[in-house]
Amino acid sequence: MVHNGSESSLVVNVKAKQGLDSVLVELKEAMLKKYVEDLSQVGDGVLRYQSRLCVPNVDDLREQILSESHSSQYSIHLGATKMYRDLREVYWWNGMKKDNA
Repeated sequence: MVHNGSESSLVVNVKAKQGLDSVLVELKEAMLKKYVEDLSQVGDGVLRYQSRLCVPNVDDLREQILSESHSSQYSIHLGATKMYRDLREVYWWNGMKKDNA
C-alpha cells in the first residue's frame, strides 16, 4: 500500500472502479447536489470521504487492501482494532469495521 503523494496503482484502480459501485455512484450524486458534506473529489478525481479514499465493492479491492495491510512487513499485528484504526486513516467503505473483524 502506498501512502505517499504519488498516485499508486491501487489509487488508479480504485478511481477507475468507483463508477461501478452503485453505492458510491449514489454518494457522488448526493455530493454533487450538495446533500452530503463529508464527500469530496479533489484534483485527482477520486471520491473521498473525510479525505479518505472511498473503496468500491468491486473486483475484491477491499479484500486486497485488507490482505496487504495484514501481511505488510510494517504491521505489528496488534489485533483487528489496531488494523482498523490504521486502515481508516487512509481508506473508507461502508461496513469497513465489520469487514476488518
